[in-house]
Amino acid sequence: MVERFESDPSSATEWWRISSHRSAQIGDRVYLFKQGRERGIFGVGNIIDGPQLREDSDGEDGLQYRALIRFEALVNPQTHFLLPFSEIEDIVPSTLIDAMASGNSVPTEVASELDRRLNTSLSKFRSHLGPDQSDDAAFDPDSLTDERQRALRAIRIRRGQPAFRKALLDAYSGRCAVTGCSIEDVLEAAHITPYLGRLTNDVRNGLLLRADIHTLFDCGLLSIHPDTRTVVIAELLRSSSYSTTEGRRLKPPRNSADGPSKKNLQRSYALFEAQHCRSDEKKRKPSLRDAKIPDEAG
Repeated sequence: MVERFESDPSSATEWWRISSHRSAQIGDRVYLFKQGRERGIFGVGNIIDGPQLREDSDGEDGLQYRALIRFEALVNPQTHFLLPFSEIEDIVPSTLIDAMASGNSVPTEVASELDRRLNTSLSKFRSHLGPDQSDDAAFDPDSLTDERQRALRAIRIRRGQPAFRKALLDAYSGRCAVTGCSIEDVLEAAHITPYLGRLTNDVRNGLLLRADIHTLFDCGLLSIHPDTRTVVIAELLRSSSYSTTEGRRLKPPRNSADGPSKKNLQRSYALFEAQHCRSDEKKRKPSLRDAKIPDEAG
């Protein structure tokens, strides 16, 4: 499976036995932990199908509840780990470390901290689009018609699948959840947890966002705090026109049941926080606001 992942990450999927089959859902985060003398996390992925009763690939394990996992990162645990046990033993409950069954539920706060600690290890597996990356196809004036069609197709892709976008347009009354923009041509369906198949096209896993806000969200330069539902931006944006979005409260949908899942927001925000917040704290210089001013004598 590691060889499959290294040759083609998209092909590295596996039906993994899962004890917490009643609570597990498509889009949930999965951590592979090796037990034994040398212990640690060697794989990270997401559930993309199931759970459902299935036999394993060789048919020796009988019918068990399994979930189909697509791996974001996978290494050979005989040689190294994404996170060794020494770096997680302070946060992961012993009941999970010593569990005899596979696929136990991880508390949300533990998962958020794991994602923060895994961020450095996972960065080499992620293909982020950098600010200097763009389509450098040569300009050909004879293909303007084709290029126009290509541009329109790119817009359709960015807007998202029709049913998902329509559901979000209805839920948010045709207004961007951050800016309130009501120009439908520039509103797009954004996934909070990245698209993992049709079942992640759930309105609770989506936000209706203006095209530029969607891009910032996907690039990890803007996020939504899961508790306050307010916009948080990266340091890079604080000197830009987008600084005015910081602290804005997310506009709620017409029906509260269509609101974004807190679980999805927590995972998205944890990745944003791991990428930006710690480095911002290191860069921030002390100011008068940081100084402790003694009380005046009475």
